[in-house]
Amino acid sequence: MHSREPEALVPAAVDTLPINFAILDDEGTILHTNRAWREFGDANDIELSADAIGTNYLEVTAQAETETARAVAAGLSEILAGERDLFEFEYPCHSPDEHRWFLMRAAPFTDGGQRYVAVAHFDITERYEYQRRLEASNERLEQFAYAVSHDLQEPLRMVTSYLGLLERRYADELDENADEFIAYAVDGAERMKAMIDGLLEYSRIETQGDSFDMVDLDAVLEDVLMDLDRRIEDTDAEITSEPLPTVAGDASQLRQLFQNLLDNAIEYRGEQPPRVRISATRDGDEWIVSVSDEGIGIEPEDADRVFEVFQRLHSQEEHPGTGIGLALCERIVERHGVRANSVRPGSTDERNESVGGEIWIDSGPNGGTTFSFTLPATDEPAD
Repeated sequence: MHSREPEALVPAAVDTLPINFAILDDEGTILHTNRAWREFGDANDIELSADAIGTNYLEVTAQAETETARAVAAGLSEILAGERDLFEFEYPCHSPDEHRWFLMRAAPFTDGGQRYVAVAHFDITERYEYQRRLEASNERLEQFAYAVSHDLQEPLRMVTSYLGLLERRYADELDENADEFIAYAVDGAERMKAMIDGLLEYSRIETQGDSFDMVDLDAVLEDVLMDLDRRIEDTDAEITSEPLPTVAGDASQLRQLFQNLLDNAIEYRGEQPPRVRISATRDGDEWIVSVSDEGIGIEPEDADRVFEVFQRLHSQEEHPGTGIGLALCERIVERHGVRANSVRPGSTDERNESVGGEIWIDSGPNGGTTFSFTLPATDEPAD
């Protein structure tokens, strides 16, 4: 049987954590630090006593001249004044020998009617460097895709041009088979060009997108329906929508998202005219938007495969296309997740974790498909 109360074990347990941790009073004075906090101070020759207890952490940061310290002081002041419930800030902490990055988190709590603030500094160097490598990799991918598309476009144009020249110059000398062969070759070249353009567009979703702003999805949908007006009329499609919200996002990409999904619903309509319904449901700090149709449906085992680049469930003769439209949709939705270090419009709530948006499929046993995806809201959910 343990002789000590669990609460008495907390300081020793906190000392084992590889996180610089301290507790401040409601004026910013340091009341408690863990071993990692003290060892960090010793290792970096910080001009405070080894444990820094009794030092006013707010005053120390406010007196410093660096932008990092001023940002920390401003955020900590808001926490101490009760103006915010969480402050998060990423900052560099470099030495002559190595570069490191930290994430500071400060949050208030109460005990016995007294208000305190917990401050923690997390070493995020590995995550930061991984993010930098990922960004560099994405940039190289974009450069590669552009180079490949540019290099492939020219020979494709040449093939198409000479096939057209062959058809015009020797039209009287060619038989029906030759005309058919030329038509097949031209069609193949045009489809390859469309695939190359789609691949280039796919590679640029993250790097070439516009910055996020407040986007009225009703206005986006209205524009898309105007673009699809001829197709809607030709197929006798009926597209209805509930009132849609305003979200945080890239208006151009969201327009492409809706256009791809609606075009998909019209294309895979089956024997009956397309019937499509668009709706939106609030879920915490996100909206779940759904595009439902009554078409031919998608088998459950194919629900993930349709989002892969160039994956097609039907032949070109049955349903023409490049096989990249839904992959683009997924990439756009993933970009529209909770953004790292972003500030939600109209709010000072900083986000320091990146969580990609999600898109998924529900298909009924008798046909019909619902594509649902998440988009970030622009305000806090109602209580």
